[in-house]
Amino acid sequence: MSRSIHRNFAQVSDAESARSALLSSGFPQSSVKLSKHAALPPNVATSTVGNLFDALTPGGPAAAAAARQRSGAMLTVDVYDDDDRDKADAIMGGYGASDA
Repeated sequence: MSRSIHRNFAQVSDAESARSALLSSGFPQSSVKLSKHAALPPNVATSTVGNLFDALTPGGPAAAAAARQRSGAMLTVDVYDDDDRDKADAIMGGYGASDA
């Protein structure tokens, strides 16, 4: 039975490189999924709170907006045993992965 592990990357290019390395090392393409981080859609509650915090952020709303930009990506890898998990973690760790 497979299980999935998830790792975050600060840069999309690092996640893409890790994905390529996983595929090159024998992980099937169907077991490796790259998801780019995306901003959540705004709603009234988060916009109201966000506007309050933006006003309190050093540098004002522009600095707060820049800080909210999410770059990076998450890799999800289906593994079948502890050896696969260790192999995937070692590969992704080499590209700066952190636990999701």
